[in-house]
Amino acid sequence: MKKTMIGILLALVLLFTSAAPALAFAADGAQTGIAADEPADADAAAQEPATDGAVPEDVPDQAADEKTESGFVRFFRNLFDCIRRWWDRMVQHFRVGKEGVKNTQMQNAIHMLKSVTDTIGDSFIITTEDGKVIVVDGGQKSETPYFVEYLKAATGMKKPHIDAWFLSHAHDDHCEVFLEVAEHYADQVTFDKVYANFPEASFYDGYDEWAVQVITDYNRLMPLYEGKTAELAEGDVFSVGAAKFTVFYTFNPEWRNCNEGSTIMRMDLGGTSVIFNGDAGVNAGNYVVEKYGGTGLLDCDYCKMSHHGQDGVGRNFYEAVNPEVCLWPTPTWVYENTNGNLTTFETRAWVADLGVKREYKSFEGSQVIPMKPRIVTTTDVFEDGYPAETAVDRLAALGYEGIDMGFDYWVFDGSPFLGDDYLAWARSLRAHADEAGVPYTHAHAPGEADDYDYAVRSIRAASVLGARYLVVHPVFNSNGTTIKTKARFIAVNAAAIKKLLPVAQECGVVLVSENILWGASADPRIIADLVKQVGSPYFGWCFDVGHAWCSGYGPEILRSCSVAPLSVHIQDNDGTGDGHLIPGDGTIDWDEFIDALKAVHYLGDCVLEAHHQSLWAPDAERDAILARLFDVAVGLRGKMM
Repeated sequence: MKKTMIGILLALVLLFTSAAPALAFAADGAQTGIAADEPADADAAAQEPATDGAVPEDVPDQAADEKTESGFVRFFRNLFDCIRRWWDRMVQHFRVGKEGVKNTQMQNAIHMLKSVTDTIGDSFIITTEDGKVIVVDGGQKSETPYFVEYLKAATGMKKPHIDAWFLSHAHDDHCEVFLEVAEHYADQVTFDKVYANFPEASFYDGYDEWAVQVITDYNRLMPLYEGKTAELAEGDVFSVGAAKFTVFYTFNPEWRNCNEGSTIMRMDLGGTSVIFNGDAGVNAGNYVVEKYGGTGLLDCDYCKMSHHGQDGVGRNFYEAVNPEVCLWPTPTWVYENTNGNLTTFETRAWVADLGVKREYKSFEGSQVIPMKPRIVTTTDVFEDGYPAETAVDRLAALGYEGIDMGFDYWVFDGSPFLGDDYLAWARSLRAHADEAGVPYTHAHAPGEADDYDYAVRSIRAASVLGARYLVVHPVFNSNGTTIKTKARFIAVNAAAIKKLLPVAQECGVVLVSENILWGASADPRIIADLVKQVGSPYFGWCFDVGHAWCSGYGPEILRSCSVAPLSVHIQDNDGTGDGHLIPGDGTIDWDEFIDALKAVHYLGDCVLEAHHQSLWAPDAERDAILARLFDVAVGLRGKMM
């Protein structure tokens, strides 16, 4: 009984907190809602504009209503709205909790949100490896409570901050969540910038009153985000943290059709390219294909299906993009053409003809969509001190997409890594790698986590190189004795890592520990528990499948770890020693390994530590060995996707 009363009191406090601002405005006779009554949803099939100039009957004249509404009535209407929003928040909070939404903070991922009411709408949340949060569209007003609670879970933030919010075009099923967040959820969600390109509301008068309503509301709410708006324009190229955006097309006054005014843009993130296109139709699609089809810019890994997958861009657009993965922000009744008046089956046939490898569908539930894993190899495929520029050139020529700098192979007399000008050396290496088109994405520190000077030097050099992740080996030995107990291992390593975290955060580098071969360090579950104990977004772990295998742990051990890894080291052996062989040359079951990675929703790269065969071979034979390693990695990546 006591617990019940406490729960009721807490609920009343929350309710009063939510309602108080609205009640205060109402008491003063102020308007609290720009658009309390939402217009009817735009029909997913509606591509042709209305021409009779009629305003839909279900779009009310709110201003007239408020003139005849007494302050008393307005007070209780606002109270009811606040109660309803509070209740919706609670319902969606528990719904998201039950779904077990993955927190992808500091990782590259796209979240495609489901519709909780099986309605039309686009809603994408993107997280980046450097901690940025990006939203594309958002959905209809009714989806807002779910969106907000999902955003909290996906970012791990109690009050999420959005760095960039893109609105593709002025339809309610794409913009209303933004408008609701701006007006009613400022205490729960903040944002830096909203990107859009909308004409004046009058442009759509008599053609599309849903667009008129959205643009009117967007402009009325402008005081809430004054100085935070940016108008997108064709040809814009800019970055939001690790994500790069290229704008191909925005609103064109030649077509008085709101869908044809959808922004079409490309996002590059973590080695993966994605096309977002709102509800763009055939005209917009043809324009982009004609202008950019021969540039290679349209050839992307992932493509969002335009207009929810029906009556959008033409087949030629999808052919130009040639995606490996398609994203369907689509309700069941559109995907299945339940009403019999849509073109979804035609689009689905195009996708089948293109040989798309994977399709994500929002009606199957909210989904975390990983970026295409980059194929990364350690520089340890060459001997200590092998010229870094030459290594980059050789690896680039073989097709590698990222490099793991082994600082542990640069610890010798006269090494530039140990010199006073080591950061200048790192800057020159980064410039060379950028020119070659193969970035440094990972790095390896010498020694263990308590080798403070080596670790700090490695953190700063990794940051200059542009490497996001730095492996710092765990401390496995104390006073000449191998640490065997979990408690002692975690205590020693947590203390060492916490000492390094301020430098890592300052430099924007994520430290990762890995399972190695001695005592408690060999158990991947203990490494994962160490990460959980430290509890910092700048510390994660790397699963070394080869180390685990020769320590008696198969890939399935990943399913028992309390925290998913941020990186993996891919190498093979026969189970008796740390062979660092090309996958398939040992006894590890790689299909089982990939199944385990999928089960824990691994979002990182294919980081290859299969370096011994190249390292020990004559230099003239290395390219052939490294080419075989790359081909094997391509096959593994295909299964990971």
